[in-house]
Amino acid sequence: MKPLSFIQLKLIALFIVGFSVALTTFIPDISYRSEITDYFRNDNPEVQRFHQLEERFGLQQTLLVLLDRQQNRFLNDKGIFTLFDIVRDIEALDGVARTQSLLSTAISNEQHETRSLYRHLNDGASLTNSVLGQLADNVNDSTLLSRDSSVASIQIYFTDQDSINQVYPLIQNIIHQRFSSLGHGSVKMLGPVEIKHALHQALLHDGFYLMPLVLVIGLAVLWYFLRSWWLVLSGATSIVVALWLTAGMVGWLNLTINQTSALAFCIAFIIALADIIHLLMSFTHQDPALPRKTAMLNALRSNFMSLFLTSLTTGIGFLSLNGSSSPVFATFGNIAAIGVACAFLSAISITSVMAVMINTHSRNLEPDLFQRWSRSLNLLRMQLKHWHYGIFYTISLGLCACLLLNEYHNDPLDYFADDSPIIGATTLSESAFGVHHPVSVQLDSGRRDGIYAEEFIQLVRAFENWLESHPQVSQHNSYLTVLTQLKKHLHQGNLKWSATPTSAAEVADLWNLYEMSSPGNSPQNLGLDKHFQSAVISLGLPKMSSSQLIELEQSIEVWFQSNGSTINASVTGHAVLFANIGKQLTSNMFIGGLLSAMVISLLIGLFLRNMRVGLLSLIPNLIPAGIVYGMWGSAVGIIDIAAAGTLSISLGIVVDDTIHILKRYLGYRESGLPPQISIDKTFEEVGSALMLTTLILCLGMLVLTLSIFGPNQTTALLMASIILVALLYDLIMLPHLLQRFDGWLFSGYKTSSAATGQTPQLQQ
Repeated sequence: MKPLSFIQLKLIALFIVGFSVALTTFIPDISYRSEITDYFRNDNPEVQRFHQLEERFGLQQTLLVLLDRQQNRFLNDKGIFTLFDIVRDIEALDGVARTQSLLSTAISNEQHETRSLYRHLNDGASLTNSVLGQLADNVNDSTLLSRDSSVASIQIYFTDQDSINQVYPLIQNIIHQRFSSLGHGSVKMLGPVEIKHALHQALLHDGFYLMPLVLVIGLAVLWYFLRSWWLVLSGATSIVVALWLTAGMVGWLNLTINQTSALAFCIAFIIALADIIHLLMSFTHQDPALPRKTAMLNALRSNFMSLFLTSLTTGIGFLSLNGSSSPVFATFGNIAAIGVACAFLSAISITSVMAVMINTHSRNLEPDLFQRWSRSLNLLRMQLKHWHYGIFYTISLGLCACLLLNEYHNDPLDYFADDSPIIGATTLSESAFGVHHPVSVQLDSGRRDGIYAEEFIQLVRAFENWLESHPQVSQHNSYLTVLTQLKKHLHQGNLKWSATPTSAAEVADLWNLYEMSSPGNSPQNLGLDKHFQSAVISLGLPKMSSSQLIELEQSIEVWFQSNGSTINASVTGHAVLFANIGKQLTSNMFIGGLLSAMVISLLIGLFLRNMRVGLLSLIPNLIPAGIVYGMWGSAVGIIDIAAAGTLSISLGIVVDDTIHILKRYLGYRESGLPPQISIDKTFEEVGSALMLTTLILCLGMLVLTLSIFGPNQTTALLMASIILVALLYDLIMLPHLLQRFDGWLFSGYKTSSAATGQTPQLQQ
């Protein structure tokens, strides 16, 4: 290919800088959003069920506050009034729709008036032993108070999405002043709002700590091998412009990022660094007698096609995430693909132009550390026998087979470190209430006032009896549970009246009583919609695998099909969303990864004009991923969305080394050199750059394992492992395959002696 002139390179560099400046105004348009449901498409039936739940029963973005008095109890004057002060202050905040706590339960006073405990205390009434006894009876086996009464919960509901961020710090301040600072005990927070807050903290942690650390480590390693601050500055400038341009295009396209998709900027930085390494390492190994511009043009001539093809295939790997049906991972892939393209353009123009402005005196013909390693490895490879390769391939296939040990599991609470506050809250919820997953079962009668129908009431009673005997259900609660307690209090706790109401008239009377017991009571407080058409049964489930959760959901649906086919029953909740849709996404990502591998193989064959070489490239690119996932199956055994998405991401990156090797090797073979000499010259030319890029890529990924967000840790660890194993297979397996299948790969060429220097021609 005819190289670009420096005038053309300068024009391209100026255009890129000017375009990035023009797009600067769009960078503030990048919006940040952290919602669990954003991981899934809105047209998915599971997501539609969840949104239907919000539409009928109010915003499901709730905050669960767990107050732990540890050695003390809440069922006494001090504990109850402490809780009352906290709830009163929280409910007074604008943006808080309602709360659900121990104070929401109904009690009867000495005048046989039934009202909520909150209203009872707010009217200045005293706490008698009778009231405390009723409370103990009401909250038995509930999630309002633990069995030993040391942990009380407050479920906070918000009026709308926008009010959450404003009210959240005020709630924290109230709890601190009313509970923590007074030495009453410890506070834990859980629920969707707290998960959202934790995700936001993870983004800030990674953005402010890890991204700069990756930048410093990458540039430090680059300086160590180039020993030229000017060359490092040239590369750093190119990276900054590429990332700036990427951010401008993301804002221009109105893309929304979250803690997962934001990682794409870091991935783009690492890939941009790899492009610069290939170019600058080639530049520094040019003949020192050559003028700087000539040396750079030679470096561009030998690297342009490889860099272009690796950028293209890497971008395809990222774009394949659009087939995952996850908006978050699709955005991740799109941002990363944009970043890869910007990195390529910036590297060949800005880096090339800046690097030759100053005579760095860094070019020399002495072999560097990686070149010496490459030569030693080449000598070692020549000593390997056929049986060595037999063992090597057998072990590789055995490790690949271990990937079958992986099981699908996707729990959003596993995304956080074991010592994080949210995991501490989850542990407390499990120990106090036996609840890890809150799940909602929505029952739609299909008509107004349908929840009063006797057949509907009987169905709910039968279902709750079924739940009572189910070993995987820790807690369950419905409107009938609360109304039954009211009925019992109405008759002074007489067990004769503790049976669940069975008639429509009785349920209607008890609802009127519940509504009058407190001014704030509404149908939503009982898990009813405003038309009394649907009811929600809240379930508390212990920690279980995604497969078990899916089985439980299916068994509930089967139960209703057998016992109440006229009722539309649906199971939903964040845990159910991740269990069901996450399994589908995982399958889509693996299939998308394999399809992208096929496309990449086809492109390699087309650009290198040898489809057999493209087909052969699948082996050293797929086997490393199979080995790492096999080792992951042996050590961890769990595949979630992040682990599945890493396959597509890594394939586009590891093919970089393969392309650089194949491009040089085919050039030497087509010029008539025999296989062994072609391999020697190939690794002499690119071995050092391959090792250095792998080192920087792995270091960058290992830094990202310090993220406090689980999916980012998983992605970084798997990618670092796949990149490292891929280099090993490119250095050992690929040369052996090229020699072993040389006759098949080049069957269309006439052989010529290396001594003649004749270029072989295709046989007609």
